[in-house]
Amino acid sequence: MQARQKWGFGDKEFQVTPNTRNELMLKEATEFSVHLKRCEKDIRALKVATEGILVTSKVVLTSPLPRVFEETGGGKVVPVATGPAGTSGSAPIGGGDFSPEELARISKETGSKIETEVLAPMERWMNAFSLVQNRMTKLEALRLEVDSRRRTVAKLGKKVDVQRAQLPQTRARGEYDMENTIKILQHKEAKLSACRQSYKEHEALVYHQLTNLIRDTVWLKSYISAVLRVESEAFAIANVALGSMKAALPSSASPSEADPIQMSGMIDSLSDDGIPAARSDGMSRLNYKSREMNGSPTKKATAKDSMYTIEASSEGARIPGAIPAQHDGYGALNNSGEYSRPPVSAW
Repeated sequence: MQARQKWGFGDKEFQVTPNTRNELMLKEATEFSVHLKRCEKDIRALKVATEGILVTSKVVLTSPLPRVFEETGGGKVVPVATGPAGTSGSAPIGGGDFSPEELARISKETGSKIETEVLAPMERWMNAFSLVQNRMTKLEALRLEVDSRRRTVAKLGKKVDVQRAQLPQTRARGEYDMENTIKILQHKEAKLSACRQSYKEHEALVYHQLTNLIRDTVWLKSYISAVLRVESEAFAIANVALGSMKAALPSSASPSEADPIQMSGMIDSLSDDGIPAARSDGMSRLNYKSREMNGSPTKKATAKDSMYTIEASSEGARIPGAIPAQHDGYGALNNSGEYSRPPVSAW
């Protein structure tokens, strides 16, 4: 019966009470809520991943580096002195200028900023949207009730007209019946008037709340911008907390451009520290093998170069920090809008 009332089946002349504007607004707000949920899911995953990499880096970089051991007289094995002032103590992976407390602080602050500046407003929007959905359900029930009462009043009105037309035949009895019908009609009209007023008020409330929700959707871009800004600032500060770097990152040259002679030179150079050369003629096994594979000593090797390659000119090189992105409405900008790193001592 409610479905017939909703779509106006059974009475072609009856015009259902409209609620078109709220239905269309709710439909588009529902589509937006799907996008918002996707963003919220990925932002929460990014928040967890950021906290994970910072905490993991803190644990890893405070762990000791592996040591080199050598034999002394009598078969005794001792570590090679690599620490300060020739000590043989094991240095941490992060070195002496690494700040683990700073990484822990950044991890906590980054999660807090994303939660308060982005996730909390998103959650408030979703809560308000759920409230509007519930009120929309109540509004639809009120609309159906209004239409039901309208049909009842219309039927009673037609009945009064028929009874009035039959008064010449029914006389006193017909007049009595018509008066009773009119009383019922007046009672039903009062009920309909109250129901209509309740529907109008509820419809206006739903419209007002949907309007505010839709106007607030423009903030989603700002929330995404805030996430990128907070993450950028966090990683820039974390990079400073790492301190100086002992080795530069691998060059941008593709693996196919790596020269096997240069690679063999790096390996052969280790023979001075106790690792024997691969061949007596000074050519490393890697270089020899690459010549066998390629058929020519001048052909470029296809093997990927090591990411731990240390160039002589890269001693003490630093990984440049990321420049925090400009932002709007979230936190304070730097005075100059630029990022600079304070000088730190080498290991």
